[in-house]
Amino acid sequence: MRNFFYIIIFGLVITLAYWAYQENVKTQMAIKKSEEFQTEIGKARAKLSVLKAEWAYLNRPERLIHLTNLGFDELQLAPIRATNFGEFNRLSNGTSNSKWSSALNSEISQSEVRVYNND
Repeated sequence: MRNFFYIIIFGLVITLAYWAYQENVKTQMAIKKSEEFQTEIGKARAKLSVLKAEWAYLNRPERLIHLTNLGFDELQLAPIRATNFGEFNRLSNGTSNSKWSSALNSEISQSEVRVYNND
């Protein structure tokens, strides 16, 4: 009877040791994945900071002014003025936007106004 209990206890010890080993392996794998994710996050943050710096460089006012001057003949870009905006209640529902567009800026001729339909 005593030998039977020793065999059962020995079996339980072996089973618990195997379970503890498996949990240890799972934990180490989770830690390794976590470290890999942290490395990826660090690389992504570095790339993001480079992209932000590039965006800031490309959006410098003096550069944009230079680009505007280069393409002024074709694009006719101009600084934004208060006359470029209208009031919301002047929008028409489903009808031509030519009256509204020309009312925004009186300098635009009727031939320059494009009509867009939502069809």
